[in-house]
Amino acid sequence: MNVEPEESEVSLLDLLLVVAQNIKLLVLGPIVVGLLALGVSYALPQSFVSQAILALPIPLQTQTQTATQAAAMMVSPLVLDPIIATYKIGEGKPIQVARDALAKQIKAVVGKDGLLRLDVTDTSATQAQALANAVIDGWLSSTVPGKQEREDLETRLEFAQNGLKSVTALLDRLAVDGAVSLGKPLTRGEAGTGLVAVGELQSHYLADVLAIPRTLQGLSRDVVKQPPTLPTEPVSNKKSLIAVLAALGSGFVLLLFVFMRQAWVNAAADPEAALKQSQLRRALGFKSK
Repeated sequence: MNVEPEESEVSLLDLLLVVAQNIKLLVLGPIVVGLLALGVSYALPQSFVSQAILALPIPLQTQTQTATQAAAMMVSPLVLDPIIATYKIGEGKPIQVARDALAKQIKAVVGKDGLLRLDVTDTSATQAQALANAVIDGWLSSTVPGKQEREDLETRLEFAQNGLKSVTALLDRLAVDGAVSLGKPLTRGEAGTGLVAVGELQSHYLADVLAIPRTLQGLSRDVVKQPPTLPTEPVSNKKSLIAVLAALGSGFVLLLFVFMRQAWVNAAADPEAALKQSQLRRALGFKSK
């Protein structure tokens, strides 16, 4: 004997009937959950963001740190560890845990305009500003060359200074009419070519003489074009969105629960399914009805 399709399939009317029978639960449940989520969102700690803008100088031969590298350095252990020690962040926890927690509060991004934008988040406005200043100071300290790099730069500076003196003296000779090369007078064209070549060499040495001392000192706070701000308003934690998502999520869960409960009740009418339900109750430790 064939079972008619309308007898074996659950119709839309059956689904609507289940929803109607449980309408209070499906309406009031999400509302209550949404209100609870809204209350919890108000109890969450507020967050304040201090913002700063930095403009790094154009990288020279003696300066290897670009804006992108600077952004990476700001969340590196070299910068984070001194801050962790000063502010006693994550006391009693492994250092890596403290680093990860602090790094999440720091956001350094290089924009298309080449400016480095630093956003630092904390639970109060003054703490956010102080932490932002600590990050900048720690990063500036990291730009000071180490011992070996300093020695190499000092050697290079001495060489550039001596080279500049020699080239300047040679340039003065070539600029004088009647200068000779290998005992022979230089033509006007040869003298002009020599002046250009020696002039380029002089510019190269001069660039080193001017740049290396700055590199030895590290970057100064002049690169900070906008000091860390003191935020006046907390960052919105999207309370309304949290409440709406909680309500929608709970509504979906309740709807699924209602349909599963109704399916369980309908299955009890089938002797074979009822036997399985009884076995399942016993397996879970519940008394069989």
